[in-house]
Amino acid sequence: MKQFFKFMFASMLGVFLSLILAFFMLTGIIVAIVSSSEEKVKVESNTILHMSFDEEVVDRSSDSPFDNLDLPSFSTSKKIGLNDILDNLEKAKTDDNIEGVLLDATSINGGSAMVEEIRNKLIDFKKSGKFVLAYSEYYTQSAYY
Repeated sequence: MKQFFKFMFASMLGVFLSLILAFFMLTGIIVAIVSSSEEKVKVESNTILHMSFDEEVVDRSSDSPFDNLDLPSFSTSKKIGLNDILDNLEKAKTDDNIEGVLLDATSINGGSAMVEEIRNKLIDFKKSGKFVLAYSEYYTQSAYY
């Protein structure tokens, strides 16, 4: 009977130590994910805002790093939020360091309503007296709009 309790308490101690180790590892992973957030960008004078739409454009981007995670392949798929595009154009309109916008319209991955929102914001940006220059290797219907 003494042998039984010895092995039982040894097993309980091993499980307890494993749980503590797993807790610290999980805490470290979460801290690493949170601390890897993007740093604030410093805009120098005479800067041109370069916009390209290589990634998928969605209505609203997410701040959660797990939303862009593809579990079977353990890779991330970056998505651009329409709200981020419109907010950044509004910030660029009022920022004295930004001279204009260079728009790479080679591949715009978004619907016509989304493209119209971006177009309207670019027209509003241009009313501030700054230039908008569009470039593309080929123009699709949505890129031309």
